[in-house]
Amino acid sequence: MSRAAETLASIPLATLSIMSLCILTYLYQMAFDPNLQEYTMCPRLVLYLHEYYRFITSALFHGSLMHIGMNMMSTMAIGTSLENRVGTFTMGLTILWGILLTSSIYTATSWLMYVIFGYEKMMYQHSLGFSGVIFQLSVLESNLSPNRTRSVFGVFQVSSKMYPWALLVVLQFVMPHISFLGHLSGILLGTLQLHGVLDIVFPSDAYLQHLETWEALERITSKPGFVRMPESGSPLRNVSRGAGGLLPAIVGAFGAFIQFVLNVCETIKFAVFGRGAAANENIQLPALSAVWGSSDNATMGVGSSDNINDIYDDEAAGLPTIEDTARAERSGLL
Repeated sequence: MSRAAETLASIPLATLSIMSLCILTYLYQMAFDPNLQEYTMCPRLVLYLHEYYRFITSALFHGSLMHIGMNMMSTMAIGTSLENRVGTFTMGLTILWGILLTSSIYTATSWLMYVIFGYEKMMYQHSLGFSGVIFQLSVLESNLSPNRTRSVFGVFQVSSKMYPWALLVVLQFVMPHISFLGHLSGILLGTLQLHGVLDIVFPSDAYLQHLETWEALERITSKPGFVRMPESGSPLRNVSRGAGGLLPAIVGAFGAFIQFVLNVCETIKFAVFGRGAAANENIQLPALSAVWGSSDNATMGVGSSDNINDIYDDEAAGLPTIEDTARAERSGLL
């Protein structure tokens, strides 16, 4: 089996299905070159012209080969990890509601900004791509992950729960023309689902487990990529039960975001102004002593002045001191 075939075989069924649908949609774009503005998410066209089909098409269509490539790689990584934890049926429903509700939050937020603040730019803006749902899945996956921290592009570490928020900010700085509101809508929807607000539109765990035993669905449940729900139920419901409600979650997320901003500011300060001698007193560099020719017995930390007279150069060991040389010269003169 080739490497590509092994990779495809490792992708669970629901994740593979939505990836295939997005890729087939892009192949349609390449073949017929449709006008993308007829399929984008545009709140004004949805609310006043009732073009509700845009809720679905805006998530499936993409603007370029790089756009769909990055989104599908993210979907494969995040979706595979999440689906293996929650099961295929739960994952499929999560993606379905994600497509519909992420667009709904996007439209509602744009309308509220227009009504309250008179800001109408978002009402006319066109956006498309699966990234809003990806951010929703990222919130769920990062909160279920056993890892407490994650690296953001290998530059700095953040709490796993803050990872989607950090990614939101960093991506907006790196690519300022992407849809900030679309990504934010995905994060908000993922947070709502994580804390049980969407339980009303999801079947119970017992019912989904019962569906897995139906003979009528055997063609689906017998697929190699199908993942059954854990016997203990969906981990998402366990997280939502122990989360303590949505309001504490919002307060905690706001506090964590403030701490994240402070940490970034502190990092920038160190990068620009340095740590200073006082902040470096706790750094020990015994492994570098041989490189600089100092004695192995020298254990003084950087920035410290303790026992400075005990440090000497190994290359000078055994040579006469200045006093001995001067005494010998005087003896020769006498």
